Amino acid sequence: MQDHEVIDRAAERWASGERAEALASLRTRVRAAPAALDVRLALVERYRELGAPDQAGRWGLAVPGLTTPEEQDRAARLFAASGVDASELAMFLVLPEGTALPAEAAALLPEIDRYREVFQQKAYARWRGVDLSADRLGNVIEGALIVALCSWLVTLAIVWGGSILGAQMTGFARWAAVLSLTFCGLFSGLMAFRRGSAGRPWVAVAWGAACLALFVGVLRLLTLASEHDGVIRFAWEH
Repeated sequence: MQDHEVIDRAAERWASGERAEALASLRTRVRAAPAALDVRLALVERYRELGAPDQAGRWGLAVPGLTTPEEQDRAARLFAASGVDASELAMFLVLPEGTALPAEAAALLPEIDRYREVFQQKAYARWRGVDLSADRLGNVIEGALIVALCSWLVTLAIVWGGSILGAQMTGFARWAAVLSLTFCGLFSGLMAFRRGSAGRPWVAVAWGAACLALFVGVLRLLTLASEHDGVIRFAWEH
């Protein structure tokens, strides 16, 4: 089948709504005959109509001056995300055998390396379950956790020491528990926000539920204290 016949048949399929088949037939022809300029141009135009600058750039970089800056940038992103080695760029662009890498394609190599580094960082962030932009929030969360842990340890030491000395430590222990629960609630709320920002809604909901439960408990203890002149006293102690 001649190139113009491939183009005409692809145009008929495109017009009838068979866009995937039209693109597949043009790609197949270009792969079989990379030097088929008219078919390649038709393929690029179809991808432009489809609003796919990454594919338009990929198939158009073989023709000097054909691709736009946006298409070149998107093609660089596409190549970086594909995971193939830079030495396979000519194969990725489906260049004619023995053809030197076009200057526009060669100029994209630094951008390809940059995008690969960005993708690796994002993949690592997803693996950790956080976003790199949340580092400041992560510091706040770690700080809240450290404060909660330290306050619990200090409370435990004071209550234990007071008990040894025969002091009445019940009131202090209960107020210290209120403080610890408050810090735990803040920690849970920050974790809920962080997991939600990282695209993990169900984990965020779980942390949010824990935050709500903790603050409900804190509110109940404060209500008891207000009812007994600052002393947290439970119903069974009346």
